[in-house]
Amino acid sequence: MLNLPTALTLIRLALSPIVLPLLFVYLLPINNIFINMLLGLVFIAFSLTDFLDGYLARKYGQETALGSVLDPIADKFLVYSALIALLVVHKIFFVWVIVLIGREFFMMGLRQVALENQFSIQVSSYGKLKTTLQMICLTFIIINPYQSMGFGLHGTMIWNDIEFVLLLLATFLSVYSAALYYKSFIKQFMAKQTRTTES
Repeated sequence: MLNLPTALTLIRLALSPIVLPLLFVYLLPINNIFINMLLGLVFIAFSLTDFLDGYLARKYGQETALGSVLDPIADKFLVYSALIALLVVHKIFFVWVIVLIGREFFMMGLRQVALENQFSIQVSSYGKLKTTLQMICLTFIIINPYQSMGFGLHGTMIWNDIEFVLLLLATFLSVYSAALYYKSFIKQFMAKQTRTTES
């Protein structure tokens, strides 16, 4: 039976790669602050379903195998859709997109190898902080009507300065948390190999 947390995950999974690109590509080029803020609220609403599905599942004991599989996929659909759409309308420099999406593919690879070796990589507090900061950063990029492009260094508006700092922090946490996950992966992988050899 489909419960509420899983339903929220499915909504995010199904709608974010359709609704966000359409809205961003057709409305963000207008570059009206009120339209941008409305689109920012839409993105926040999608992002909040990520928090709500996990919170509700834990609070009411509705955690399921299906939900645990779909949730990270839905998260990636949300972030990828937003990043690619923002890149298309020239609101983010491609280097940031490559690093942020590349990090997620790296993590997917690690988790797949861990699964094949019968162990898992637990979500860390840095990973959760990365996700929160990334959502804040993307929301600000969506709303910002003064993008300078490049690395954010060419703008004189305070908007661009804030955006640049958020991008730096989000990217740093993305890379740093990935490095911590990799360290945990290597530790567990070596322990698994040692146990296999000894047996």
